[in-house]
Amino acid sequence: MHIYLLRHGIAADAGPGVADHDRALTEDGWSRLRRAAPTWRRLIAPPQAVLVSPLRRAQETAQAFVEAVQFRGELRTDQALVPTAAPSLALNLLEIEALSQTASVALIGHEPHLGYLLGTLLTGHPRHPVPLKKGMLVAIETESAASLVGSLRFALSCKCAGELG
Repeated sequence: MHIYLLRHGIAADAGPGVADHDRALTEDGWSRLRRAAPTWRRLIAPPQAVLVSPLRRAQETAQAFVEAVQFRGELRTDQALVPTAAPSLALNLLEIEALSQTASVALIGHEPHLGYLLGTLLTGHPRHPVPLKKGMLVAIETESAASLVGSLRFALSCKCAGELG
């Protein structure tokens, strides 16, 4: 299975009257995601499933991603992708997709959650995080349907993807 992890783009800071849940992407965040889109389009066929955190900045990042890779399905919002959720919950989502014989899935969320998930997918150990920068896209390919431990295919910062575009 191909697994894509995407951390949300640059978002507004939390402040008085702005709940963390409602933080939107900044104009710079949107701009960087748009510049990364052509590279994403070249590297990724539309995944079979896209799962996204319910937080606004992740939802907005998902909009940019699905447009870039021309995903035509429905986004699936899941609480397992919020930053405070246990990474094992996201791993459970991936196990369900693997059992359903999903060939490719994208998860869009936050740090430190995605970093712990990435570390688990690469090493099999949940205590070895590999942090992602804002807007970073990582691709992992699992070895078999029997295991979610896989190998890193690529890791592209939003800036690097924009420069390659």
